[in-house]
Amino acid sequence: MLQVDDDLVDALMILGLSKKEATVLAYLIMRGSATAKDIMADLSIHQPQLYNVMMSLERKGFVNIQHSKPKVYEPISVGLIMEMIENEASRRKQAIVKAISSLTRGERSRSLVWVTRGIDNIVNNSAALIQEAKSELYISATPMLLGRLLKYIKGLNSRVKVYVFIYPYLDEELLTSLKGIDNVVEVKTNRLGPFSLISPDAESCVFTMIKASLSDRNGAYGYVFRDRAMTLQFIHSLFDAWRRAQTVYRREFKESDYPLVFNSHRFATWEILRAREIGLNIEVKVKGYLTKTGEEVSLIGTPVNVTISSDVVNFELIPKGGGKPILVGGTNALIEDVESEYVEINPLSQGT
Repeated sequence: MLQVDDDLVDALMILGLSKKEATVLAYLIMRGSATAKDIMADLSIHQPQLYNVMMSLERKGFVNIQHSKPKVYEPISVGLIMEMIENEASRRKQAIVKAISSLTRGERSRSLVWVTRGIDNIVNNSAALIQEAKSELYISATPMLLGRLLKYIKGLNSRVKVYVFIYPYLDEELLTSLKGIDNVVEVKTNRLGPFSLISPDAESCVFTMIKASLSDRNGAYGYVFRDRAMTLQFIHSLFDAWRRAQTVYRREFKESDYPLVFNSHRFATWEILRAREIGLNIEVKVKGYLTKTGEEVSLIGTPVNVTISSDVVNFELIPKGGGKPILVGGTNALIEDVESEYVEINPLSQGT
């Protein structure tokens, strides 16, 4: 039975398809073509439901039907589907940029974006940002781009934690090189990457859409964002792909690694969850704003009830000295008590 790729389904849903429509289309893309009997058997879909799905996909222009006996369904060009996904992602990005431009809190009112053209310029801008990293570095990249950035990653300050997402394939030699860099905490891989992203401290980034990131020609292009709010939006999207991707390397933290400082609430929450899973007692310091009043707040306490899903990423913090748990979210937090902008993790000594 063919296993449908969840990341491919998620990408197809960007085009406005329902989960069921995206699942069937992903199945056809991966298989090439299929009869209704094949689809029903592999995806456990009843005939009336499949009929409605196929009619919808044909009407929307995603499948062709060979009117033989039995009928054979095949997807339109994969290249065309990828282009449609990229165009829709670009449209959404522009909408996000427009929405973010209205932010006025502190540095968030400062928005600076420019285009970088050609692989060499993308590499140069990425290298410049890597060298700015002080606490964390987030990378989503192809083996080609990552290979050209290795020497800059190796030159990082020892305090910088590096998280790497590699697509569309894993280069074993490159992975060996990454394992030899002490800054690298975790490496994940997936055939379908979300986009290319180089971001130091979640403050700025070089962003390249997936199709452009797979090109080594001078026609490749990306965007440089000197904007914290926009950068965090990209990191939020990256994290959703990150949490579901395959882990190919992970090292545990040493005593000298602490304190772990994060400007990304999502990756801080990821490490809080990892600590709880291995039974490590930790204390967490949070700086941010009360979501109801906008008042600045600084908290220290013990994290509990960590939630990581497609819709929600947060944790509760029991304040040091007692008090009711405080729900901590990230940028644009709505349901949480605190919108955090800084998270610091420290281990507690045994018995504390």
